[in-house]
Amino acid sequence: MEAKHHIGGAWISSDETFPSVNPEDESLVGNAAKGGREHVSGAVEAARAAFASWSGVSVGERAEFVKRAADLLALEYGDMGKPTKLKQLIKTEMGKRLPEADIEVIESSDMLRFFADQGPHCLADRPLALDRELWPSKRSTVAFEPLGVVGVIKPWNYPLELPLWSIGAAITAGNTVVFKPSELTPFVASYIVDVFQRAGLPVGVLNMVLGDGTTGAHLVEHPGVDMISFTGSAPVGHEIALKCVKRSCRIALELGGKDAMIVLPDADLDLAVNGALWGAFCNCGQVCVGVRRLLLASEIKDVFLDRFMNGAKQLRLSEDIAPLASEQQREKVEIHVRNAIDHGACVLCGGRRPAGDRFARGYYYEPTILIDTSPEMLVEKDDTFGPVVTVKTFSSDKEAVAIANAPLYDLGASIWTEDSRHGLELARQLRSGMVWLNDVNVAFPQAPWGGRRWSGHGLELSEFAFYEYTSLKHVSCETGKEKRRAWWFPYS
Repeated sequence: MEAKHHIGGAWISSDETFPSVNPEDESLVGNAAKGGREHVSGAVEAARAAFASWSGVSVGERAEFVKRAADLLALEYGDMGKPTKLKQLIKTEMGKRLPEADIEVIESSDMLRFFADQGPHCLADRPLALDRELWPSKRSTVAFEPLGVVGVIKPWNYPLELPLWSIGAAITAGNTVVFKPSELTPFVASYIVDVFQRAGLPVGVLNMVLGDGTTGAHLVEHPGVDMISFTGSAPVGHEIALKCVKRSCRIALELGGKDAMIVLPDADLDLAVNGALWGAFCNCGQVCVGVRRLLLASEIKDVFLDRFMNGAKQLRLSEDIAPLASEQQREKVEIHVRNAIDHGACVLCGGRRPAGDRFARGYYYEPTILIDTSPEMLVEKDDTFGPVVTVKTFSSDKEAVAIANAPLYDLGASIWTEDSRHGLELARQLRSGMVWLNDVNVAFPQAPWGGRRWSGHGLELSEFAFYEYTSLKHVSCETGKEKRRAWWFPYS
């Protein structure tokens, strides 16, 4: 099986290829074409050529193509808990468990449908309510114009959903796209392009170049790209930002998080423990808004931690806990945990690769709980992006907020309490871009998604995503018949 580039409506091979590996058993999924500068240039040229006509199509017509793609994904979802070709591909290439693939496919369809349904309304010209006493004859509107060619560079942890929530908004807004997916998931990426092809999307509107970071760098540096939408690590995001600033290219960055889960004394402990287990270990912890830091009120710390540890030990590798996406990712997790132990942290459970012949192959790592961690440790400074959670205690709201706001990352957080008013008050004090009360890691297409500081800037989802992929143009019209304005020359 071979994954190819998609440039100007054609599937194109390369002389150089790279493997896609199943993280569950390390078997070969297939080989993928590796794109060079010439492939990126060809894709950008195809997107630029298609932009003139695509941007001239009405928003309603563009939305119809996106709606058809949403319908095709809904068919690929099928029934909850039952494999389909697409869900099986996500499992095989990314390692997700079937329930996690279920969620990704149906959410992706829902998000595309939102862009299709709301695009015509959100992107319609808007009249401005001017001061009629001051400007009686002026009429002003704001128009939302597409930027041009958008480079979409997305990671492997949600190989379907993360690309689609950028591609869907970008093309509905009238842009054309060059998509560079993760080198770990080229076949899921190819499925995305195939869905839009089957939806009848015109040639050149969506192009794809496969490859690694070098391929992505070519896309970032290409002068024909008007915007880069990137999701990934903070170091790579900062490099992209510097390159884009130098050539005045717009950027939207989502760069991971160190999400805190704050459990208040009055929380429903059964609910909170279950939420912590899923929030920390879903997708083997490879979730940008996964629970990285568990902050427990001192009154409930012991009972909560006892239940949480027992729950973590009962999670079944392969059944509940997916493998990490690659050997490189597992080595990163191991380095972070080893660094924490060397600096005085204590492992309450996990902290190792699983033993036994059954797990001799595959990138598995046990769910890990750490206490006594400190700010100099990698697990506190960086995004470990694996099944590792740290635990701290607080004795007041003020202390909980201070601990939650301490890292440079400000993506998401959750608060667990039976007093919703109290929870909302605390939510206002957290710097993160998203806060959930009595839940964690839920994405709604109607709600903006994005972070602050090292978690990036720019928004995905909601009506605000459309504004990331458009330029606002103010058009002012004078309707009066006077031949001279009162403030024109001469002044007296």
